[in-house]
Amino acid sequence: MSDNLSQLSFENLVRRVRACTLCADALPHEPRPVIQIAESARILVVGQAPGRRVHETGLPFNDPSGDRLRQWMGITRDTFYDE
Repeated sequence: MSDNLSQLSFENLVRRVRACTLCADALPHEPRPVIQIAESARILVVGQAPGRRVHETGLPFNDPSGDRLRQWMGITRDTFYDE
């Protein structure tokens, strides 16, 4: 796959994830997928049901659960959010 096609596919994926409303009927509010993504990422961490602070800031795992996750992973906040 060419670099241009790869970039377009990645950008399309990001757009589709951000616009996802599959769980709309199960939520008390409008769905708002919260993601931070980079093509260079070496791992993918996915969470379910982000809390109020995450929705307010738009930063995934920006709450006590994220603090615990980073502690378990043995990495700093800066490393976790490095793009």
